[in-house]
Amino acid sequence: MTAAGMKRARPHRPDSRKARLPFWRRLGWRLGAGFFLLIALGIVLSGSLQYRAQDRFLRQSLGGLLLNIARTGAFLVDGDLHETAIRGGQTTTQEYTALRQTLRQIQETNQLRNPVYTLSDVEGDLAKFAVIGTGRVPVGSGYRLAPETREPLRRALAEGTASFTDVYVNERGAWITAFAPIKTSTGRTVAVLDVDFRADVYLARLAMLRRQFYLHALVAAVLALVAGALLARRITQRLTQLTDRARRVVEGDFTTPVRVDGHDELALLGQGLHVMIERLHVSHRSLVGVLVRALETHSGEHGALARLAAAALAVGGRLELTPVQREALELGAQLHDIGEVQTPESLLQKPGPLALDERREVERHPAAGVEILEPVPLLRPALDLVSAHHERWDGGGYPQGLRGVEIPLVARIFAVVDALDAMTHDRPSRAALSVAEALERVRAEAGKQFDPRVVEAALSIEDAEWAALLARPSEHSAGRFAPLPARQGPTAHSAA
Repeated sequence: MTAAGMKRARPHRPDSRKARLPFWRRLGWRLGAGFFLLIALGIVLSGSLQYRAQDRFLRQSLGGLLLNIARTGAFLVDGDLHETAIRGGQTTTQEYTALRQTLRQIQETNQLRNPVYTLSDVEGDLAKFAVIGTGRVPVGSGYRLAPETREPLRRALAEGTASFTDVYVNERGAWITAFAPIKTSTGRTVAVLDVDFRADVYLARLAMLRRQFYLHALVAAVLALVAGALLARRITQRLTQLTDRARRVVEGDFTTPVRVDGHDELALLGQGLHVMIERLHVSHRSLVGVLVRALETHSGEHGALARLAAAALAVGGRLELTPVQREALELGAQLHDIGEVQTPESLLQKPGPLALDERREVERHPAAGVEILEPVPLLRPALDLVSAHHERWDGGGYPQGLRGVEIPLVARIFAVVDALDAMTHDRPSRAALSVAEALERVRAEAGKQFDPRVVEAALSIEDAEWAALLARPSEHSAGRFAPLPARQGPTAHSAA
């Protein structure tokens, strides 16, 4: 047999292991991640909006409070007196002292930590001190303005409009400032009352809000992750049942039932899949039955293939086969010699030894069987047995010379059963052996022709059970069908 032929003879073996997709392609991960991301996005957006709203509220509340203090304080300051006090530029005059007392009362009444003072004459980023409630600062001393204070102060002086700044930061910290115009009896603005408030309390409040937001976001994210995982598992667990069942059908297992709990679309899908598999199984069995009847008609011994399948399953039952392996063993036992339909009948019935080229032609029937069955997906489970049922444990078999565990397990099981069946039935060239004699010959070939573990499993079956398993149908023993002629050459097992 050529290397190309041997390559074609090697069957496609479906992977019996559960398919493992990358986690990013699994539906459960996608559902869980999607649920988590949606919840997390909602939390972030909601928290951000709440944080911004609270930020604006605190700014407006604090600014409004200072603005009210500044307006009220400006009404208490006599504009005419202020104009007289600063005109001379002295800090020791009676007018100046009276103004300082007023400003100090404003500070103490409103429990302000920072002094209240008045400013006048803004020039660029500099304003001029007028009167300060605590301490004495020379009238007209320069006061450098923060950029955020320039426009509110300018409006208060030029337009007589009270206003407050946003929170700003300078070298002395974070602040918010309110300005209110001080007017003379004629309504002319001569100065501005400046009320400063250190914004540490405000910033501490915002920091607390941020911590609360992060904490709530973390808790909500964990809850979303758990909820997403549970929801995804609830959905994908049933989908996994369906996909696993579909995979089993592809591998040739029609026995495992489809069970999907619930009354939703997935349950209906499971019921539909169950009905489809049952009908497919019936169709599959019908197809196999037609092939088996055709093969038995060709061989002239009806019931032989079913007998081999039952005996092979009896041995396989002692080796703890999976449902897929049992299906492959039963199907392969019934179709193991299907490739002989391409072998000339003259070679199969030749009474004498085969020539070298004739032997090669006969030894091609496993590869021919694979070529026949491989295009039919539902018959592919039989390929392991069909391609390798003439291989030997010691590597002396054909068509590929496989040895040991390189030979599929179902083929190793069938090799033992096929040899026992051949030895316990009459052939034109010899009489049938007893079950005990056949089992002894199989024992002698353990580690040579046969897998020792399979031989041990076969020997664990009682002789009486073997006799029942290998018995021909009663109608055959009554002479209804002609006996199967002995096939010469490489198709006979050496143990037979």
